[in-house]
Amino acid sequence: MSEDAFEIPLSEADGHLPDVISTAAQRHTIAYLTDQGRRVAAIVPAEEAWYWTPGWQSAEAEADADAQEGRTHAFDSMDDLFAEIDAVRGERSE
Repeated sequence: MSEDAFEIPLSEADGHLPDVISTAAQRHTIAYLTDQGRRVAAIVPAEEAWYWTPGWQSAEAEADADAQEGRTHAFDSMDDLFAEIDAVRGERSE
């Protein structure tokens, strides 16, 4: 998803919601509706809504924690990565 999210006050969106939705979809970004400067709602393009589901956000938080705690590993090659996967699965590397 694009990092170009934008905000629009409810007073400006009133009567122009189809335009706000179209703009968010075309830009592949979030449109935040605001009330007195506070975000009160978000319009997310449908094909990107999966990212904001509770399950996906939980997995993102888990991955962030793993990275912060050093529970990650960089591989020098794809072959090394696949060899590690095979080892974890208990398979032999050929």
